[in-house]
Amino acid sequence: MLLLANGCSHTAGAEIEFSLQGECYNKAWPLKLANSLGIQHKNLSISGASDDRVVRTTIEYIAKLKQKSDYDPSNLFVIINWPGLHRTELFKTTRDERGFWDNGWMPLVSGNEETYKKQSSKSAFSYYKMWVIRQNNLQASIKFYSNVLLLQNLLIANKIKYLFWNSCKTISDNNLFQYYNELNHKRFPFILEEQFSYVDLLEANGFKHSPYAKWGHYGEDAQDWFANYLSEYIQVNKLI
Repeated sequence: MLLLANGCSHTAGAEIEFSLQGECYNKAWPLKLANSLGIQHKNLSISGASDDRVVRTTIEYIAKLKQKSDYDPSNLFVIINWPGLHRTELFKTTRDERGFWDNGWMPLVSGNEETYKKQSSKSAFSYYKMWVIRQNNLQASIKFYSNVLLLQNLLIANKIKYLFWNSCKTISDNNLFQYYNELNHKRFPFILEEQFSYVDLLEANGFKHSPYAKWGHYGEDAQDWFANYLSEYIQVNKLI
């Protein structure tokens, strides 16, 4: 069986070994979770990822798996640690456009203005500024729910087992019942309960940020704990 993980920096293992480290897959919780469950693993996460990127890259990777002659959906388990709300991504318009490092894409995170001003093209930076101006929690929440439901229903249609989790405290608005009621709550059990998010669970259990962290990331001890927490949750609730 393969555990396919996706998310943002909290799933990629950012800043475990040094400051501003984007990914550290060999010390991040998905590999530790896979080892606990006795299965293989693939981590698609990157720092700065959005729910848009999570859906796009998960669909693309599953499509590649389905092309293999030995593909069997019963041997795949998808786990998503959904990023915060106010994020998106942008695709390059020219071959060598500055700032587009994720296979032609650039993650966009509200609040990173100085980074994009220095590293991206003028048009991409202008897009970022206008996007930030137009941000609000309702719009971001509807986009989030839409992406969650898109991926949920694709996984169900393909008979792939999964578990969804929140990575941080910026959870969606709680009055969007039209979307909330469409969720499989066994597979996304705490979508509106921020105390069960990755960050809140670690804080509640006394974990501190990595000694190298400049952006609020946790060390390998926290990765171990969260992997064990999810492993127990998955097995107790018979999700695989």
